[in-house]
Amino acid sequence: MRIQTLILTLFFGIALPIALPTLASAETIREIVVADNSKTTDDTVIYIANIEAGDDWSEDVRAATLVELQSSGLFKTVDVFSEPHPKGGVKITIMAKDKHSWVIAPAVYNQPTNKGAGVGFGENNLFGENKKLFLYGQIATGDSFLIAAYIDPSISGSVFHWAFDLFQQNQRVIEYATPSKFLSSPKMLRQTKLRYLNAGGRIGVTLFRSLSLDTRLRGAYVFYGKPSLREGATLEEVTGDPADTELKDPGASGLDITASVALTFDRRANWQGVVTGDSYKLSYEKALPQIGSDFDYWLARVSYLRARKYFERHNLVLKTGVAIGKDLPFQSELTSGGTTLRGYKGAQFRGDFQVGANAEYSVHLFSMPFPLLEKLAVRGQVFYDSRYTTFLDIDETDTFRNYLPGAGESNGLSPFKNSVGLGTRFFAHSIVLPLLGLDVGYGLESGAVEVFFAIGLTDV
Repeated sequence: MRIQTLILTLFFGIALPIALPTLASAETIREIVVADNSKTTDDTVIYIANIEAGDDWSEDVRAATLVELQSSGLFKTVDVFSEPHPKGGVKITIMAKDKHSWVIAPAVYNQPTNKGAGVGFGENNLFGENKKLFLYGQIATGDSFLIAAYIDPSISGSVFHWAFDLFQQNQRVIEYATPSKFLSSPKMLRQTKLRYLNAGGRIGVTLFRSLSLDTRLRGAYVFYGKPSLREGATLEEVTGDPADTELKDPGASGLDITASVALTFDRRANWQGVVTGDSYKLSYEKALPQIGSDFDYWLARVSYLRARKYFERHNLVLKTGVAIGKDLPFQSELTSGGTTLRGYKGAQFRGDFQVGANAEYSVHLFSMPFPLLEKLAVRGQVFYDSRYTTFLDIDETDTFRNYLPGAGESNGLSPFKNSVGLGTRFFAHSIVLPLLGLDVGYGLESGAVEVFFAIGLTDV
């Protein structure tokens, strides 16, 4: 009993002197006023700021409020200040000057095996309530598609959110030989047109402003055009059997219906291309043959992002993730190459297991005036991409997939690929997405240089 008393005495003797000054410095918010907003509603601004009457107010709370407002992407400038309230406590004034919330813009890009153009419409603040509407279509040599999406991040100001999307795709898919050597660049073998008609809906709840739990139901119909051999490829290299006379589709056609659940913890903040904070995500997707899916598979993913700011305008972003699936159909397989492995062509490596990492260090180079956009910020970056992608779950009885020879028989580090390179991004002060991106990547194992270039409301 004496020991317990001594512990309590020591605890309160140390804790109270530390806690009391903090409590004394906190004042109660009595009123919140919003100014300078021309479109965003007052309630929406206050919800984004994450404060309400009755909360404690301090400099730490003010700093967090500024981060929330800046990261929303809705405002050109923000400021928050306090003044004494007649009834005690403080009155908070939020100065939030709206950005132009919608844009219609073209997109042009040049990537390995995929060149094209498109046009998109984006409304980032529908009805002044932070709702999102996005329409985009493109025609390309490799991947033509039309997408429409609506996102409501807070249903009637509650912690619940929902989204709906449509996605129609006509993709030219090129399959490459299974990598058999570490220092190699696999050969192109089979080319197929993949048609993908998809619709999905998501509903979720946000807890503590950073933790969200989402469920999603998605349905798609998948079918293929006539496959063909790439120049220099033989039928035996695709089928593995010299007696074969027919070139088959890479996978089976049919309905692909899945349900998924995702748990996300996201504390990222983004201001003019500089990202800070951490993000974790865990997801699990399962096909539903019980309600008509012609496929039966599952796919699990876990990812982590860490971003830090240095010297005010320097930014280090680290990403890593692991994904594994069972009985994945062709349209759901994990791929690497392209914008996630910028020294190799798009989807050059395929599998049902993948470990990946990306590191990017970017710096502000200069700003310049630009008509209609007030100011254009130019950032340069160096990057390192790494992927290990292979098949672990292949069975001779699989009927949903026609694998290339050697799939699932990778030799040691042969599926392990890395790239390094340089890039640049152009950011407009009044638009969230980068207007222009250029990356030049060098494949360390292949010795090849690949260039990724995009103009418009796209990111390479």
